Amino acid sequence: MKEKKVTFKKIYLCLCICLILVMAAVLFYVNRLLHQYEQLRPERQVQQVMDQMAEDAAGSEFWKKYALPQVQAGKYEQHMDVQQVYQQLYTRGELDFAVKNGAQGEDEQLYQISSNGMPVAEVRLRAKGPAETKLAVLSFREWTVTNVKPLLDAKDYTLSLPDDFRVWVNGIEIPPVETSSGSGEEITYTLEKLYLQPQLEIKDQLGEKVAYSFKEQQIKAEFYNYALTLPGTLQVTVDGETLAGEAVDPYRTYYQIRSLQKPKVCISDDWGNTVEYQGESHLPLTYMTIRGEEGYTVQALGEEIPEAAVKASANPEYSFLQDYVEQLPTIKEYAIAILADDAEITVKDALGEAVLLPEDKTLHDLVGSIRGAEQVPEQIAKEVDVLEAARNWSLFMSNDLPFAQASRHLLAGSYQYEVARKYATGVDIRFTSAHTLMDPAFTKEQVTNYIQLADNCFSVDISFVKHMRLKTGRKVDDPMNDRFYFVKYDDTEDGVDNPQWKIAGMKEIVNNE
Repeated sequence: MKEKKVTFKKIYLCLCICLILVMAAVLFYVNRLLHQYEQLRPERQVQQVMDQMAEDAAGSEFWKKYALPQVQAGKYEQHMDVQQVYQQLYTRGELDFAVKNGAQGEDEQLYQISSNGMPVAEVRLRAKGPAETKLAVLSFREWTVTNVKPLLDAKDYTLSLPDDFRVWVNGIEIPPVETSSGSGEEITYTLEKLYLQPQLEIKDQLGEKVAYSFKEQQIKAEFYNYALTLPGTLQVTVDGETLAGEAVDPYRTYYQIRSLQKPKVCISDDWGNTVEYQGESHLPLTYMTIRGEEGYTVQALGEEIPEAAVKASANPEYSFLQDYVEQLPTIKEYAIAILADDAEITVKDALGEAVLLPEDKTLHDLVGSIRGAEQVPEQIAKEVDVLEAARNWSLFMSNDLPFAQASRHLLAGSYQYEVARKYATGVDIRFTSAHTLMDPAFTKEQVTNYIQLADNCFSVDISFVKHMRLKTGRKVDDPMNDRFYFVKYDDTEDGVDNPQWKIAGMKEIVNNE
């Protein structure tokens, strides 16, 4: 029994020793494969090339060995030893490398060596033979360097900056460019014929240094630049401070915001909405300007338009009435800007009916389009026969009624009165062709669109056709379609207050306007 135990121990020990030897052999084999894999990686080849170029750059044969071109420096490098600075990029700079974008293939790879971010050389490698997979996951393939190309070509760099920024290139200031539109216009500079990546110093309008970066030959200044053209009723704050913009036109304001640190830009409307602007192209916004005479009702989001967004001005159409009428209707301009897409805006006329606004417009001019009553109110009709006044005016113009009779319908001293007086005393009336009035003299008579402008003023549209026969026998039709302005006013000087409705002005209606 004792002999059997000894034999078992010997066999167990032998098995353990064999297992250890097998594991050691496997580990040795795997380690040798990993070392071989590391040696065959293309990055190792590039590293060796990079180390060799750094060593060569420290000597005097670098230019000759790599067949570099003769340098012909431009104005921004004339004061520099371009050759020496270029070689120092290999000896003093922080060299690294990476596969060049879009240049990696199955059998060929192109790496780019950079010094402090500036590309200085390219290394091209080609595979020797097919790839071989070992240990199921490792692909072994031998690579060889086929070409080493230092990058030293004269390049043009571009840089875009606001016109009030200053920039120095390799210590040389670029002269400021004068612009017609004023401070803030963007200028694109072209820095020509540079062999080396230029060293810049950029200062903003306040003299603060501006960081920059390179993307190939494009130089990008690192600052925040927002240019906004917004409806004038919106308020803009930058880091809590209200920003005053520049008026582009009566309805829009331009804002120029520039900052080295990201600013907090907030835009607010009159309805309590605030949007923080992050530089995005789309801003939720519904805006329009509505011009209309008194009588229109305008609402946004179901509310009246704030007074700050409503501007009233005299209607130039009624300027000839202002000496006789107080409180003439004004033109109200509603500047609406809501920080929301498709916000509801409603307009109703004096009769309470909705006014449809074209969706493709932001300026809606409703002046002159207000609708009136279809007939003259009974009380007014009792005081003045507007159709008789219009007929007599027409008869006066055709020299069928003397000025003395026609003038009783005209407000003395008014614009229309002076027109009639000059016509009656001028030469034009003498050129009226001899004729007689036909019977009936007037047809197609219409009195419409009565609009009460003030307590003592109204307008009304009157149209008819006057029929005449010339001495030659030819019939002549004289149509009239005018808007008459009547004012109740005492134009006498008899000391008695006795106002009467009289014509103060007229306007021909063309295209129903």
